[in-house]
Amino acid sequence: MSKTIKRRKQMAHDSTRRHTWPSRDRTVGTQTQWEQKENSLVIINDPIWGPIERHPLCVRVIDTPEFQGLRSIKQLGGCSYVYPGACHNRFEHSIGTSYLAGCLGRALQKKINEQGLRKLEISEKEILCLELGGLCHDLGHGPFSHLFDLMFYPRVKMKNDDLPRWTHEDNSLKMIDRIFKSIKFDDFITLEDIEFIKELIQKPFDGYKTYKNQPEKQFFFEIIANDLNSIDVDKWDYFSRDCHMLGLHHNFQCERTIKLAKVVEHDGKWHVSYPKSEWFNLFDMYYTRFTLHRRAYQHQVVKAVEIMITDALLKADKWLTFPPGAKNGVCLSESVIDMNAYLFVTDEVLHQIRMLPSKSTEENKKDIEDAIEILDRINRRDLYRLVGESKITWKDQPNQEKKKDYKQSLQEWMKSEKFNEWMKQNEIEEVDLKLYHTERTGLILFPRKGQKCERKLTVERFPSVIHLHVAK
Repeated sequence: MSKTIKRRKQMAHDSTRRHTWPSRDRTVGTQTQWEQKENSLVIINDPIWGPIERHPLCVRVIDTPEFQGLRSIKQLGGCSYVYPGACHNRFEHSIGTSYLAGCLGRALQKKINEQGLRKLEISEKEILCLELGGLCHDLGHGPFSHLFDLMFYPRVKMKNDDLPRWTHEDNSLKMIDRIFKSIKFDDFITLEDIEFIKELIQKPFDGYKTYKNQPEKQFFFEIIANDLNSIDVDKWDYFSRDCHMLGLHHNFQCERTIKLAKVVEHDGKWHVSYPKSEWFNLFDMYYTRFTLHRRAYQHQVVKAVEIMITDALLKADKWLTFPPGAKNGVCLSESVIDMNAYLFVTDEVLHQIRMLPSKSTEENKKDIEDAIEILDRINRRDLYRLVGESKITWKDQPNQEKKKDYKQSLQEWMKSEKFNEWMKQNEIEEVDLKLYHTERTGLILFPRKGQKCERKLTVERFPSVIHLHVAK
């Protein structure tokens, strides 16, 4: 066996491999060997994408407390209670998204150079910004990922109007500011580039400021978080990663899609687009999303577990303090506005609930006991029961009013005579009912021919799913 093959096998075996350098005090030219080591590429062996190289600045971001905290936040919330293999976390997903963002950026760079479109040229620094955007896009997630921002926080905000409107992307941007204040970055990027990275993750309310005078380069904002048609590298990574960890099969091949991607003009705007021959592969992407939601993310037992975890967090909310043990700490719901506290808000919160001391007040004692009892019920598999499921398909784009009207009609159905009779027979009270609603939205694909889009292809909207669980 040749030395080259042996070396490749060894590199694939190592989870992370840094280039080795001689002793720290040796110099080559004006740069020490230690500085060269700090600026060297790092190879990470990813279970989905294989050995991937990370830029030195990406490594500096990874080696921070803010990023390392993602190791303690599960990617799929309560899915591991149904699929035991679904224990992967936001840490590896963020690294994978960073890798795919760089791959797509380089593929577009190559196509643009072949077309000779100088005004669209992509620089190496812009590709680095894409990689950093992919790396940092999920820094703001709380315990059990979307459970915290979509289930816990909206319910606690209903009881406390003083809490701000908040999404996990808001805290991702704050975490980015914290990271770049603590690491050296000016040897690769500028402060303006950091603002670009933040806009790649979340669109500002007043519109994009980066490339405001170069609208032809706003296709960059479709790479990591695409609010136009949902085709972006964030989804490509978690589709492949989640299917792998869940043990589900999928046909979508993002590597092929990346190679065929191209920037084209449509109605005076430039978009990342794909050939019409790629429509079936992209349909597989949408179908993969539907399958994951139906079989995993919105699985009836997964939702039951997540509703129970939410109830436990609501009970323990004001008795938990972050940072843990701090005299002037903030409670769980208020931690979203304090990054020093939010740094410690991870899946470990369930263990912290069990460690809470019962203080003198009856309210405190009851809340903590109720929260611990809910967690014990999860461990005993004494879960909330699913009593009904309804599927709907929106004929046109649903707005907030339509959603509100539909939810009211569901609540009316819950009060019907037959349903009340069933509740009495099973000794179920109205307060025990938990209504959970999830929705799929329309998705649009831009086909291309040359540099023009001939038409828009709309993929059929998947139906909404409503779950009704009984807590008793």
